[in-house]
Amino acid sequence: MELNKDDEIEISEDSEATIGEGSDSFRDKPTTNIKENKISSSKPKRRCIFNQQCLKDPKYAAFLREYRANKYFTQCSICNSNFSIANDGIYLINRHIEQASHKRLAETQAKEKCKV
Repeated sequence: MELNKDDEIEISEDSEATIGEGSDSFRDKPTTNIKENKISSSKPKRRCIFNQQCLKDPKYAAFLREYRANKYFTQCSICNSNFSIANDGIYLINRHIEQASHKRLAETQAKEKCKV
């Protein structure tokens, strides 16, 4: 272990540094102010809205409905729920289809139709 007399810092073999008593070396240094850079764009963010073309796809036609109260949402008739499609559109619809609760309700609904 070495003692550096100029800075009053102890340096040990395991690379840990400690400040000796009476050291004001950190207080004397000026602090730097970091300014936040705000990114401003003249265009608003793009958001996906419900597209009627989705209803023509047989994969979605059985359960997907337009949610008229908000164009950035869609409605699932199987789950009787509304969910946002604003950020990723079709990806979010596909993710909803893969949810366990949607699958369970779809199977239940299919069994009920077979009984009739």
